[in-house]
Amino acid sequence: MADSRTYLAEIVGEENLQGQRMHAGAILDLMDVVAGRAASAHSGTPVVTLSFDRVDLVHPIIHLDLVRLDAYVADVGRSSISVGVDVIRQDPFTRDYVPVQRSYVTMVAIDEQRRPNRNIPGVALATDEERALHADALAHKELTRQWVQMQEQTRARVPLTVAQVEEPLNREKREWLTPTETTVTVRRMFMPRHLNVLGTIFGGDILLWMDRVATYTARLFTRNRHAVTLSMNRILFKQPIYATDLVEMTARVVYVRRYTLEVEIDVTLRRGGQAISSHSGYFTVLNYDESGFKRPIITGLRLSDDDPDGLMRYLLARERHHFWRTRQAEHDDAAVH
Repeated sequence: MADSRTYLAEIVGEENLQGQRMHAGAILDLMDVVAGRAASAHSGTPVVTLSFDRVDLVHPIIHLDLVRLDAYVADVGRSSISVGVDVIRQDPFTRDYVPVQRSYVTMVAIDEQRRPNRNIPGVALATDEERALHADALAHKELTRQWVQMQEQTRARVPLTVAQVEEPLNREKREWLTPTETTVTVRRMFMPRHLNVLGTIFGGDILLWMDRVATYTARLFTRNRHAVTLSMNRILFKQPIYATDLVEMTARVVYVRRYTLEVEIDVTLRRGGQAISSHSGYFTVLNYDESGFKRPIITGLRLSDDDPDGLMRYLLARERHHFWRTRQAEHDDAAVH
């Protein structure tokens, strides 16, 4: 594990935004860079990003904070590499480094033909700390397996009705939009400056774009310019993106709580007359006011028995929310005892 350890440290953000909360996209970009460096150091070959599992950014990072990201290979599969990334920031008042969060990024080692490289070394665990980090990665992997199983079981719950899936919080809103009315679609082409060493679009640029579209969608829904990503869940990189691809991103609000909402994002490539699904993910966005305090969301989703797709998206998001809330409560309880 020591052979793959690396870190980045950077003063993030913009001078004219000093004191304001950073948006998640810039941090996700750095996480992708440092994870790729650790994975490549371990495998000795090029790597590509496969997925970001849940990333919680509940501890804010402020513009012009000094942020350090430590990365290490925690577990290895046949060609997949699980990289742990610890994000910490320096508190200017105490001068201490404060942990922000730990996440896992899955990279895939590839060969000269850009196929998965099955010939990569395992991880040697030399210290108690390394064994603990490896055990944490395995526990996270099991949690991800349970999450996927939960979503598959939820998809099997058909047919659905509003009475079955809608939460009281949604019925208490002052106004409602249908799921279709929340949809935001953007389309762009990336430039050669966005290419990585493999000639494909750098994953960090995709994450930056996804976060920007997620927060815009949330702001449009809430009619409030103050919104920031708190967490992102299960970002999948299913296809590489080339500079010649026309890239279309569709975002929609799928679930609303009192102060937060979830935006689901799907990315489609237009390549040679074909539509190819490439990326997907879920962003939980916080609504707040000019002073930085939580601001209640007054808009809800107008669900209908005649919209089975909207009902299923809402139910899946509801189950995602309760899954992670339950797991966090279990983690906090274990920490106390």
